Amino acid sequence: MSLSAYAQDFKTLTTELNKTQQDTNRVVALIKLGRYFKEKPVGDRKNLDTARSYFNSAITLSQAIGSTDFLQRALSEKALVFILQEDFKNADSLFNQITSYYNKTDNYSKEAEYWTLYGNNLSYDDKRTLAIRAKCYDKAYVLYKKGTDRLKIADALGKIADADLNEGRFDKAEKELLSVIQQYKAIKFPRIYYGYYLLAEVYSRKDQPQKELLSRIECMNSCDADVHRSDYDASFFHIALASSYRENNKDSSALSHYIKAAELAFKIKDQKYYYDAVDGAIASSIAIKRYKTALAYLNNTPTKFPTQTIEEQSMYVARKMQLYNFLNRNAEAGKFVPTFKKVFNKLYHTLNDNPSFYLVDQFVKNYDGLPQHYIQTQEWGNLSEELKFIQSLPLKRLSAPSRIIISGYKYKVDSAGGKFDIALKEFQYMRRMKDSLTNAATAKQINELEANYNSIKKDKTIQVLNSNAQVQKDKLEKANRQKNITLAGVLISVVFAVIIYIAYRAKQRSNVRLQIKQQEIDNQNHKLSDLLAEKEILLIDKDTLLKQQEDLLTEKEWLLREVHHRVKNNLQIVMSLLYTQSAYLQNTDAIEAIQDSRNRVQAISIIHQKLYSKSNVATIVMADYINDLTRYLNTCYDCNRRRIKFREELDTVNLDIAQAVPMGLILNEAITNSIKYGFDEMGGEIFIKARLSLPDMITLSVTDNGKGLPPDFKLAETSSLGMEMMKALSKQLGGSFEIKSSQGVVVTIQFKIENTSATISGNVV
Repeated sequence: MSLSAYAQDFKTLTTELNKTQQDTNRVVALIKLGRYFKEKPVGDRKNLDTARSYFNSAITLSQAIGSTDFLQRALSEKALVFILQEDFKNADSLFNQITSYYNKTDNYSKEAEYWTLYGNNLSYDDKRTLAIRAKCYDKAYVLYKKGTDRLKIADALGKIADADLNEGRFDKAEKELLSVIQQYKAIKFPRIYYGYYLLAEVYSRKDQPQKELLSRIECMNSCDADVHRSDYDASFFHIALASSYRENNKDSSALSHYIKAAELAFKIKDQKYYYDAVDGAIASSIAIKRYKTALAYLNNTPTKFPTQTIEEQSMYVARKMQLYNFLNRNAEAGKFVPTFKKVFNKLYHTLNDNPSFYLVDQFVKNYDGLPQHYIQTQEWGNLSEELKFIQSLPLKRLSAPSRIIISGYKYKVDSAGGKFDIALKEFQYMRRMKDSLTNAATAKQINELEANYNSIKKDKTIQVLNSNAQVQKDKLEKANRQKNITLAGVLISVVFAVIIYIAYRAKQRSNVRLQIKQQEIDNQNHKLSDLLAEKEILLIDKDTLLKQQEDLLTEKEWLLREVHHRVKNNLQIVMSLLYTQSAYLQNTDAIEAIQDSRNRVQAISIIHQKLYSKSNVATIVMADYINDLTRYLNTCYDCNRRRIKFREELDTVNLDIAQAVPMGLILNEAITNSIKYGFDEMGGEIFIKARLSLPDMITLSVTDNGKGLPPDFKLAETSSLGMEMMKALSKQLGGSFEIKSSQGVVVTIQFKIENTSATISGNVV
């Protein structure tokens, strides 16, 4: 942001402050001004001092007007300034003061929020604050467990695992993250990929690259499945997965993910991710000998983001040196050495300020090009100097691939120096490390995970082609029988020829007979060759037929998915148009009518979203759909604030889309009416029940414990749009519709399932 933009913001905030009185509005304005100076990109101590003075004013005013909640907010902002100034003692004192207040007032939720805020603002790689950070997350977890918010409980446990990871308690972090992932699955949390990412980091630190790769694949798959995921997250996870593929010597797989990450990073204009992705793509291209691709990336990359950081410059020169080495262009590499060392010497000095595991490990991998040049040119003295340089890095612990790299240098230096016994030990260590990266059992598990998506479709194809395969099998068996008969005939002919030879002992006639039999054998051999050729043709025909069937099934499935995807997108456009229109309306009834229309469109949109995102594109699971619809209406009408709770008792039933749409619209109208008209400020409960009363008959009811219907209500005389829709849609389902008062309102519809099979499975929520 430019200075003029900051000046404009400051002027606006100052004007806002001047318009306030001595009340909470002024406290908010003071906090905004403090944050403005605290969050300025230039790390100037004066800015932080100015921010703290505004927060002090907010604290003083909050105390004067007796606003305790605003007082805690202002105190927390001041504590965050202390953290930025590395005054951890004062920061800890303020956060303990805040949390003690909420502890005394039994507000455990607020206390947990502030412990989490405190921990989130402490650096994960600053040894001075690691213990405090872990303490914050432990306290937040204990407090959240007193409540019922399962997502916050799981998130808090994940933060504890993050703290354990950075303090080196890897086994404990692994168990915690496996528990977090199970909890995310239980509540169907779409952003489960954060748990898989941290689990992969644990396996990386434990030198278990295959398990790391499995976790990163799960992370990427779950990220792709989340329709609301950000391109920022997707780019980052593609880079992490590609790097893991490289560590497991799967550069071909890594390349496609690096390319996807680069596309996403360029789309969102994230320079760091773009350079990370391109750097990996070049390295993978070189490893699989796609030198033209690597060279194209090297030439085009500087044009995308012309200004480079020292880290990005180091990536660029590292890949250029690596490419020279692979192409055996040693003379050009030698000329490039001064430029290479100049860039990496600058980067080396920055590591002393921030010696994190990731930066040092990446430094070793990128610096590898120069020692490899000296190995190719057999400059053992220079290689020995580079080994000393690498060993002077500020962090001892490195990943397994980096340790393999350094062991390779030692092996070469010791071999060249005649220290063969030491060199042999280095070689054996290097071999053990490489073997650990190629565990066959885990490699099989990885391949199975990657193939999981295609296996379901292939199983269906195989079932369809079973009859054709049986026909081919019968033909092969027939050919084998003919071959056996032929061989038996040949054997009999030979025996017969021997008998004739012994009986007549006539050499000439025997020779003639043998020649005749030999001709017969040749003929049989020709027949055998023909049979074998026919067998090969049959096998080729079988493979072709299987491929055609697989292509047709794949095309059909993707066409159906595309239809549902486009319908869902069009419905989202309609919802956006309705939302835009409501922004220009002043009439409350009109705005409310548009809101009702948006909810109806959303009820249909959820159906198409579910059909698009699952393997079965013909039906939806009624229980899952109702869960999603109630969550949407809960959020839309701010039911938590209004103290309206939902309870569900649902059977797992598969519904065709033709029935799912009217059912969803009826359910939307019934729940919306209960939320809007059924409750006062005390709130209440909405109970949704769906039971399969007969093998093909569903009874769906929406019951609230609110005000109930008016005394003079008569269904036949009611002509509201919502009520007419429910009656008409019930007829469309071929079912019955009933609404009555019973300590609230009960809306009941009953209809027969068509064109699908239903299974009962208790799913009480």
